[in-house]
Amino acid sequence: MFQWILEEAGTAGALTPAAVFIDGAHIKASANLKKKMKQEVPAAAKRYQEELLAEVSADREAQGKKPLDDGDEPPEIGGRKRDNTSKDPECGVFHKGEHKRCFAYEAHTACDKNGYVLEAVVTPGNVHESVAFDDVYGKLIQSFPEVETVVADAAYKTPHICKKVFQNGRVLSKPTSVP
Repeated sequence: MFQWILEEAGTAGALTPAAVFIDGAHIKASANLKKKMKQEVPAAAKRYQEELLAEVSADREAQGKKPLDDGDEPPEIGGRKRDNTSKDPECGVFHKGEHKRCFAYEAHTACDKNGYVLEAVVTPGNVHESVAFDDVYGKLIQSFPEVETVVADAAYKTPHICKKVFQNGRVLSKPTSVP
C-alpha cells in the first residue's frame, strides 16, 4: 500500500526527492515500565566493520605492508542485556534528556521537501538514529536514486555516515536553526 501511494504521488509529480530529510521520532509503546525484564540479545558488531577492514587492507597493500591479520574466525562476543516487556517484546526503553523513561519504538523516516515519507524503518526505542541510518538510507537510494542532498541533524554526524553519503556522490547537510 505504501509503495502504491508513493508511485501514484510520483506519477502525479508531487514527489521531490532531490533533497531528503532524515530523522527519527519516538512512539510510546503500550507497555508498563514496571514490568520490564532483562533479555539476552547477541552483541552485534558495527555494521561498517567489514568495510573498514577492507579499506585498511587495501591501504596496507598499497603501502607494501602485509595484510592485516584479524584471525580466521571472529572472536566470540558475549550477549548483552536488553530491557523489554513480555507484553510488547519488540520495544525498547527510551530515555533522553528531560523525557520520562518509557518503553517505545522509533520510526526512522526519510521525507521529501513536501513532507511525503519516502522511506521508513521502525526499531526499538533504544536504537540510536545513527545505527538505523544504513537501513533507511539504503532503501531510500534504491527507490530514489535521484537523491542529491541528505539533510540530517547532529545525531547522524558520524564518520561512517559522512563517508557513505559522500562516496555515493551525494551531499550531507545539517539543518540550520531558525531564530
